[in-house]
Amino acid sequence: MSKVFSIIGLETNTGISAVGLMSGIPEAEDIQKSQLYKELVEDFGESEYITATVKSYYYGEGKPEDATAEDLNWLKANHEFLLSEAVTHLQTKSFAILYPDQGMQMNM
Repeated sequence: MSKVFSIIGLETNTGISAVGLMSGIPEAEDIQKSQLYKELVEDFGESEYITATVKSYYYGEGKPEDATAEDLNWLKANHEFLLSEAVTHLQTKSFAILYPDQGMQMNM
């Protein structure tokens, strides 16, 4: 099986940023439910919006499936693997999530 995961970059309109890994190719709703997003909003809730950049990748061969929590932990511990030729870029997308709790998004 091949594993699909994404590197998520979040940045508030006040310039505070955070980066993390998520399983599969997340949408805005998935990102808003993530611990990375919740911590950013908790610490810097005065922002009007958060820009999200999602860079999705896969590694391995065969039928694709979303990376598990165990896979993500391994990738975090072996971050040099992310730069290797074994990892293939799928897509990059960006959007803004309006805050607070409006749940709206604007594709960029």
